[in-house]
Amino acid sequence: MYNSHFELGHVALNVRDLELQSLFYQQVLGLKVLSQSPKQIDLGLEKNTLIRLIQTEQKDEVHHSYGLYHLAIVLPSREDLGTIFRHFIDNKIPLQGASDHGYSEAIYLADTEGNGVEIYRDLPQDTWDVRPDGRIVGITEPMDAETIYALGKKADEAYQMPAGSRMGHVHLSVRESAASSRFYQEVLAVEDKFSVPSAAWLASGDYHHHLAVNEWGGKNLKTRQEGMPGLAYYTVIYSNPEAFEATLNRAIVANLNLHRLDNSAAFVDVDGIKTKFILE
Repeated sequence: MYNSHFELGHVALNVRDLELQSLFYQQVLGLKVLSQSPKQIDLGLEKNTLIRLIQTEQKDEVHHSYGLYHLAIVLPSREDLGTIFRHFIDNKIPLQGASDHGYSEAIYLADTEGNGVEIYRDLPQDTWDVRPDGRIVGITEPMDAETIYALGKKADEAYQMPAGSRMGHVHLSVRESAASSRFYQEVLAVEDKFSVPSAAWLASGDYHHHLAVNEWGGKNLKTRQEGMPGLAYYTVIYSNPEAFEATLNRAIVANLNLHRLDNSAAFVDVDGIKTKFILE
């Protein structure tokens, strides 16, 4: 898809209240419980896990440390975006904003512990502002809320996110966006599709972004540690063994401390943010 070398898999979150967070992702986002144990719940669609919730005993607030700015789930169509928007509005779900980015239309909210969530749909690729050098220029304008609401279907029963929805991108909160951008370009072989002094949007292939990094949280947040509430890790999925091995080799060249299993590996960046990459 989009000539990308990888796709994104599930995002794992350390949560203080496992039951309440599970209810949020079921009732507000319309995901289903796929597997469950006393300390972990996987939620998603069909057999596709989108969110993994992991019980933590630590009590810190998510915005006190670097990590997740938001996870972003992309829906198959504008009508699907309208249906979830209608569900949000009709059920008085608190929203943080809704924007037209030129290449996507997006709705923003947060879960019960403050992890950012974006729900969006991509506009047709031939309408994106793609420059000759491959950069993809985004905008931030108000979303056409009335039109999108009108496109949505009123739910006769509990809302369910549509089949085909997937993790579209992950936006990270970091200390130094330029340094983090260079790091992820080097290790994951992503390209800078658009950047400003405080943020960068990075992608594999022709997509607008699979990853974004920003330093809007300031320079004094905590470095992530194992078990901190918020982002535990996010996953990058490879279907091509050569692309997977190439990422392994780049991580080794970068002197990263790799945690390696047969078909997966993980590394941690300077802010304590963990990336898992998997060959499927």
